[in-house]
Amino acid sequence: MFWEGTAWTYADFWERTGRVAYALLTRTEFRPQQPVGLLGRNNPDMLLGYIGILRAGGVAVPLNFMLKPEEIKAQLGFVDARYCLVGDIDKTYRECVAPEHVVVPVADLNATSVAELPTVTASSRATILLTSGSTGAPKGVLHTQGSMLHAALLLSAAFPFSQDDVNIAFLPFFASIPEQVLPTLVSGGALDVLPRFDVEAICRACERATAFDAVPTLVARLLAEGDPAQLNRLRWIMFASEPMPPAVLQQWQDAAPAAKTYEFYGMTELLTISHATPDVLRRRPDSVGFPFATSSLHVIDEQGEVLPPGVAGEIVCKSPALMAGYLNDEIASDAAFTATGALRTGDVGVLDDTGCLSLTGRSKDIIISGGLNVAPAEIEAVACRHPQVACACVIGIPHARWGETPVVVAMAKPGSALTGRELAQFCRTELAGFKRPSAAAIVGELPLTGIGKAARSHLRDAILQGSLRLEHAD
Repeated sequence: MFWEGTAWTYADFWERTGRVAYALLTRTEFRPQQPVGLLGRNNPDMLLGYIGILRAGGVAVPLNFMLKPEEIKAQLGFVDARYCLVGDIDKTYRECVAPEHVVVPVADLNATSVAELPTVTASSRATILLTSGSTGAPKGVLHTQGSMLHAALLLSAAFPFSQDDVNIAFLPFFASIPEQVLPTLVSGGALDVLPRFDVEAICRACERATAFDAVPTLVARLLAEGDPAQLNRLRWIMFASEPMPPAVLQQWQDAAPAAKTYEFYGMTELLTISHATPDVLRRRPDSVGFPFATSSLHVIDEQGEVLPPGVAGEIVCKSPALMAGYLNDEIASDAAFTATGALRTGDVGVLDDTGCLSLTGRSKDIIISGGLNVAPAEIEAVACRHPQVACACVIGIPHARWGETPVVVAMAKPGSALTGRELAQFCRTELAGFKRPSAAAIVGELPLTGIGKAARSHLRDAILQGSLRLEHAD
């Protein structure tokens, strides 16, 4: 691992995580399988804390440092965490949390005991991953030692992770440990840890790095603001969390052809659903590839019947990487699974006759305009084909006649004079009548969720409250 000019060996890392684990076990109120909060910006302390909690037999609860202190306090109460380990975080968080929880800097956990560590099994709880809460109150997604290990091994086998890799880690650790950190570690590779997404820092890191993990919105930012020659030094990249617009994918392949592109589709509740290699993405840039080796994947209708190839429906999937359920929510847990134990993803997609999967959107994101379903991803792909657009997000807003109407919010490339009216007109010439956005807006930056996806709810609120002005096509 590399951090601010210092290199850590695996022996260093393992010894330090042991010190964290031993220090936790010496605390009288700590018990194995107890949830432990973990809060801080990207730095080695977050990884030491995470692995140290697991080695102590605890349950790691990574927390989003972008939330307000009161929200962090509420989440710690929700998971019933007595302890919260902290790294680089403002003191206001510590002051808010401290009255009801024991706040411990990871740097202070430095025991040298050689006491035997607890034994864990595949069914032991390993982590509680809190959903973003973009559609309501967050849920606590329970994963076991077995589901986390299975996901890490699947990812390391499906993608070109290797002991020769140096993987740039700029996505926040509270969200990216399962998909990037753990597969890198089980493959024997190295992590080049950056505190945040920073285009210049990432491009500089490409001088010695070989790979990174990102989301499509951030890939578009790198293309718009970064140096293609530096990005082209990479051996490969992977992306996930939201559909990759084919136009952005093509831009990357043109700008950095040496850096092969891999995509995977997963979610907090089921970390590994499908994946796409460079060959698949060249043939089917609109797809998310084929199911992982241990994923049983189908598309079903509203009655739960399996649909034939070419027909859109809800994606359901069963895998050993599946969550154990939602924390203290039996009703939600039961509703999340089909009768056969497959996860109802809430995503809408289509399988072709070869088993290749394409996403058309989240069922909750589908815009119903004039009684017809409109998938935001389809309009976003068109908007990104405009030569002056870096990235785009489509949302539905109320409309007196049609119920809802799609609108586009886009970030233009540097130096562009693109207007919202021009973009809306461009999209309208490329789409069927009922899919055409009625308006668009150009912004300096898209608001992002913690993992780097466009924050649809924030954009919708800004439009409805009048702080974001749309320009109509006509």
